[in-house]
Amino acid sequence: MARTRLHRLALPVIGAFALAAGLVVPTGATASAATVAPHGTPLAEYSASISETGTGTGYSSYINVHDAYNNAFSVGIQSDKGSTVSKGAPRFIWERVQNGKFTYGYLGPATHGLTPVMLRWYPNGVGTFLANNHTVAAVPLTLKGRLFFNAEANARLNGDVVHSSIQNVNIITRNRPGVTGLQGTWNTSFTFRGLKARQTNVPKVQGASFWVDGRVSGLPKGGNWDTEEVAGIAMITQRW
Repeated sequence: MARTRLHRLALPVIGAFALAAGLVVPTGATASAATVAPHGTPLAEYSASISETGTGTGYSSYINVHDAYNNAFSVGIQSDKGSTVSKGAPRFIWERVQNGKFTYGYLGPATHGLTPVMLRWYPNGVGTFLANNHTVAAVPLTLKGRLFFNAEANARLNGDVVHSSIQNVNIITRNRPGVTGLQGTWNTSFTFRGLKARQTNVPKVQGASFWVDGRVSGLPKGGNWDTEEVAGIAMITQRW
């Protein structure tokens, strides 16, 4: 899993990685999720309401913040029949990449319905993950320079189908003194293995909504969303 995540995050024009929530007891690489606290006014905030449904072995929907230096964090909902934790039921998930090292955590049961989620990054180097307006995890987090914001959906294997809604996104940036906001409009051209993002209220930037769906095709034998890019992505950059 980590190898693919890092390959994808190395490309700032794509820069996304999937996530699934549901960590009950943090262990191993995810233990720090329970040991840090944020302080100060967030340097970046990204909120939306998301949902995911589909058919087949796995599908997911999430929001992501990343930089161009192999650092990122995400929150979302994933259904994965290949997971021994969720066994195909929808779960919340957080994910993080720091200097190319990937960690993640399942949080708790989710639903297929529209659910508010949020990411916050604080000046004391903490990232928090929120679901249903409650903070569900916090981890040490470093991001550098210009930020990129993704709305994304994925599916797991050839023939799997995902239907994802990411609605009413709101993004605040404060990490560059004197400069706030976003640059340009949302780019929905990032299409991989049959999945496509479409903005449903073009040309809106703040408050934008997306429908991301499709049927996976073209994966090589043995390929899946851990070994290949399988995604429909909408992305926008921070004003810089």
